[in-house]
Amino acid sequence: MAKTWRERPAACGDDRPGVHGAPHTTGSRSPGTPKPDEGPTYGRGSGGRPLWSERDRDAERIGAVLRRSGCAATGGGDGFAVEGGHDGVFLVTFAERHLPAAGGMEACVRALVRAGMSAEPQPGDARTLRVRTRPIG
Repeated sequence: MAKTWRERPAACGDDRPGVHGAPHTTGSRSPGTPKPDEGPTYGRGSGGRPLWSERDRDAERIGAVLRRSGCAATGGGDGFAVEGGHDGVFLVTFAERHLPAAGGMEACVRALVRAGMSAEPQPGDARTLRVRTRPIG
């Protein structure tokens, strides 16, 4: 059975409801308009930083563990930077003026291990930890 269109005069082009009422043309957006921003894939981290990738999410997780365990600086900034993330390996470098107290680096390693990560001091750098978020293999 053929579809019957309402008869009415066309004003400036095709005025059939089947054409302009199609799902891809209804609503306030024109066809082809990108979807509105749905936000970062993995939410937001400390300070509202967007977490767009797994690497961002994992780096935020490392930072959150260190902050909760007291490894972060107490007067403002964290006092460390989480970098890398290639193949699940991150380097956590503490600022000179924010180095954890004696035994503090070991406490930071223990906190990361308790959170399910592996962590060890970076050879030749007393300010840096090498953290792996995924199991090797």
